[in-house]
Amino acid sequence: MKNKSIPELDKLFIEIGTYRKSTEFKELLKFVRKFPHIAPYNAMLIHIQKPGSEFVASAAEWARRFKRNIKPGARPLVILRPFGPVAFVFELGDTYGADTFPEELINPFKVDGKVPESDYKQLINSLKSDGILCSEAEYGTSSAGFVEIDASKQEEKIVRRKKEIWVKILYNMVVNKTHPIETRFATILHELGHIYCGHLGTPDPKWKGWENRQDLKLNQKEFEAESACWLVCERMGIKNPSAEYLSGYLRDNDSIPDISIETVLKTVGIIESMINGSREPRKEIITFINDLK
Repeated sequence: MKNKSIPELDKLFIEIGTYRKSTEFKELLKFVRKFPHIAPYNAMLIHIQKPGSEFVASAAEWARRFKRNIKPGARPLVILRPFGPVAFVFELGDTYGADTFPEELINPFKVDGKVPESDYKQLINSLKSDGILCSEAEYGTSSAGFVEIDASKQEEKIVRRKKEIWVKILYNMVVNKTHPIETRFATILHELGHIYCGHLGTPDPKWKGWENRQDLKLNQKEFEAESACWLVCERMGIKNPSAEYLSGYLRDNDSIPDISIETVLKTVGIIESMINGSREPRKEIITFINDLK
């Protein structure tokens, strides 16, 4: 990768070697999955500042939700705030209160969780916000699915807040309808990892955070896509096939491929916004808006 395309945090990782060892990267992934209540990128910032953190919240949230106060002299941790510069949070160990802190918030993991049908449908519908059309087709069991750039110039409709929004389709994704819902879900996440990590290029070089990274080697692309898929599934408590790939790679190799950790974590954040339905249609691909009565 050329230096001009390397995100700032990745430059730091390269310069000091942080997270390049397989053991360190594995620790980072496990840490980020512990914090499903905050964006994965912010979880990484927490890990950089205070690796042993168990739970973080703002001072106001500690008081309101948990009836806990901040210890005098406690140092705040810096995270990014949506639509703003930064916000400050405090770690559990820097608070005090009479009530025992809920154990399920420190270890928020379900074993072999299932994908709710509502989450699956929400993800499928949300993909159109970025011009991605996902379809199901019947394939043999060995074929999970694929994604490709769309050249047909087709358009699809999104209904939001009593409006019909028509958008251009940029990518076509197909998943195997014969697979269980968890497998289909993970397949979509993996292909989205390729899209948002820039492995298929970028629809527009001016789009911030969606760089053209087609020049990566195959092992780099697969490692990034598998990492993104693994993190999303783990933060939802869902068993996923990426676990076997990653555990095998990290076990057999001392260091990870030359990937962009920052890009992977930002990709996870985008995918999670798709699942929870907060992703707004990208204005550059909107062709028509019709108010519904």
